[in-house]
Amino acid sequence: MIKAYYENSKGEVLWLTRAPFRTIDADWFDSTWEETGDGYEKVITLDVFGKREEFTQNMETLYRIISVDAETGNYGRLYVNDTFLPCQIYKTKKTGWKGYVYTEVELTFLAPELSWITVLEKRFFPQKEITADSGLDFACDFPFDFMNEKRGTAEFEVDHIIPSDFEMVIYGPCVNPKVLMNGYPYEVLTTLEKNEYLIINSSEQTIMKYLSNGTIANLFDVRGYDYSVFEKIPSGLISVNWSGDFGIDLYVFLKRKEAAW
Repeated sequence: MIKAYYENSKGEVLWLTRAPFRTIDADWFDSTWEETGDGYEKVITLDVFGKREEFTQNMETLYRIISVDAETGNYGRLYVNDTFLPCQIYKTKKTGWKGYVYTEVELTFLAPELSWITVLEKRFFPQKEITADSGLDFACDFPFDFMNEKRGTAEFEVDHIIPSDFEMVIYGPCVNPKVLMNGYPYEVLTTLEKNEYLIINSSEQTIMKYLSNGTIANLFDVRGYDYSVFEKIPSGLISVNWSGDFGIDLYVFLKRKEAAW
């Protein structure tokens, strides 16, 4: 069964596969690789029904949720199964009107980019320094002990066709944090105190530092210059290496031309 809903920029959700709004026609599984600067349209037709007072309330709810982004110039998200499309609804059309009990509503969505996104989330926690005492030390006379894995190492798989944009959150305290992805360095020359963090966003090409006093600093000019910190994450097996002193949240945005089935 398809799960579909629209979430506007205020976080309000309009379900498109639950009563009283049921999708009867949609083109979210259509795809194109043709580039256009005018954006991409997706059209969804809903059944909307209910008794007179219920129907009126349903139509008002529909309008209130879908109008937010068009009025404010923001983008919401059209979710289909495990993917979402950043977009806004910019046109509606009502047909098949039957008094105040039923109508069909055609919603036209406009997306700046035809990229349905799945978010791959990975979290890497600070790791204590490893000593011989932290392994498995057998009381009997074995010629070896079982040691823990090397500090500040991890692996994960990116099952995708092309390199992907990402958002990386690094938590303090730490000095000049550097993260290696398959040996490629992502480095920012700054100091993060406890309760401070920074966010690298590759698609927006921003690095923002969130201080404990509530202020925000732009760290674009203190990024590592030998290698771009905005380099996309490749597909395949990814080896992660860092000092282990700080924590990392990584969000990899896997983009495709049609919604997930």
